[in-house]
Amino acid sequence: MTRIPGLLATGLGVAALLGSLAASADTPGRHPRYLHARSDLRLAQRLLDVHDEPNVMHHVHRVREHVLRAIHEIDRAAVLDHKDIDDHPRSDANLDRPGRFSKVMALLVSARNDIDREEDNPSAVGWRNVAHREIAAAMDQLRKAAQDLRMDRLEGF
Repeated sequence: MTRIPGLLATGLGVAALLGSLAASADTPGRHPRYLHARSDLRLAQRLLDVHDEPNVMHHVHRVREHVLRAIHEIDRAAVLDHKDIDDHPRSDANLDRPGRFSKVMALLVSARNDIDREEDNPSAVGWRNVAHREIAAAMDQLRKAAQDLRMDRLEGF
């Protein structure tokens, strides 16, 4: 009789452990900031769907390319953390062009800050670092686009 309570206690312990593992399986990975960064980048991408003078659009296209590459790298890192990367952010279609550029810059800064957190998954560090460089390059191109837009407005375009 003394063995049955011991086996029962062991069985209950194993059941509790399996239950806690099953519960934690619903929580995807340790870095929810990947999803927030990705959402910010997707919204920035949608806000860049503007048409402007060719000199501005040259930079806007480059911003979009860098944002897409950053999203790709974040997706690769997020998949390692078992994140659900299917998101569809809404965009504010009422922003004017300078307002859109300001909002895109704020989103890029937010995404960069989100992925700058310490990474404890060594497999994701490289992809996170590439995403960080792509976001920085997008920010640089966005500054150039905004500067060209200001110059165009000063010249009456």
